[in-house]
Amino acid sequence: MPFSKTWSKASTGSAMPLDSYVDPASHFRAQVSGAAALDAAETDASGEFPRGAMAALGELGVLGAPPLDDPHGLLRLLWAVGRGNLSVGRIVEGHVNAVWLVRQFGSDPQIQALGEILRAGGTLGIWNTDLPGRPLRLEEDRLVGGKTFATGVDGLSHALVTAATEAGRQMLLVPVEGLHVDRSWWKPLGMRASGSHLADFTGLSFERDWLVGGPDDYIRQPWFSGGAIRFVAVQLGGVEAVLDAMLAHLGRTARTEDPYQRHRIGRAAIALHTGRLWVEQAADAWTAASRDPALGPELIAIANATRSAGEAAALAVLEEAERGVGAAGMIAPHPLERLIRDLRTYLRQPNPDGALAAVGQAVADGTWLPGFREREA
Repeated sequence: MPFSKTWSKASTGSAMPLDSYVDPASHFRAQVSGAAALDAAETDASGEFPRGAMAALGELGVLGAPPLDDPHGLLRLLWAVGRGNLSVGRIVEGHVNAVWLVRQFGSDPQIQALGEILRAGGTLGIWNTDLPGRPLRLEEDRLVGGKTFATGVDGLSHALVTAATEAGRQMLLVPVEGLHVDRSWWKPLGMRASGSHLADFTGLSFERDWLVGGPDDYIRQPWFSGGAIRFVAVQLGGVEAVLDAMLAHLGRTARTEDPYQRHRIGRAAIALHTGRLWVEQAADAWTAASRDPALGPELIAIANATRSAGEAAALAVLEEAERGVGAAGMIAPHPLERLIRDLRTYLRQPNPDGALAAVGQAVADGTWLPGFREREA
């Protein structure tokens, strides 16, 4: 059943005891996390595309019908995927981003074609980072150059890519089959199953109906900066998985009664829940900006703040888990070993310093009023 339908589903049947009630949305998110976690250790070891997990998520409707018009539901969905496997979360977040961009900026025929791709089980990626010295560009009827960090290339059907033109960066929705892929460089500390390889498009003929939107629509604000809240939700799902692993280990070793371990658990829980509150506020800000364009700058400020707060929460929980579990958690096959590598790698998103500086600027110029500040009438 599609996530959007499950999320809105309410119990209308006969009364049942409170202790037997299971919230449909929570149950579905647990299914999503379980699906994302399929073969996590195996794909981490091999670096192969997580086909089993992606197929299971497809069966749940996560890929074909993400709740794009429900920011709260979407971010909770991405959180659930990240809790299962951060590598899968990175791939799914890119898919969701690409689907949103085509629906936001594509023509009616392109949106219809996208629907056909999704109904056929297709999965999209989004690749913006150019190969050093060989940026992707359009030359007459062919593409030249390529992309690095081509996440998920081994299992996608299409990728939404950006190409340099005189008028700006132009989005294209390109079939992935047949691309030349260099897998030799991808030897990361973590996020191995995300498969962010090098993709070369040189010589590929392109069709005009691959062009999505206009120049620089990809970086149109507030959606470009605001869209960071999606990957933060995935990251915080991974943070919750770290807390899960920490609690499981301390429970197995009968150490939850230790007062110092309780301090660690308490600090980790507070950090995680702080991250959740930021994600919820970010969802509210996205909704508000969608209804009132004048609130776009506030969305950007809150999204940048959510990035910084999410990173701080993640680093705090990692520290507590590493100290609480100790060296045992850094030796495979302990679940914490992979989680530490994946989360520390995935946290390294572009330009965190610039994002935080933008938060300070927004507060200084009055774009965003934190706390109980109010604008003067």
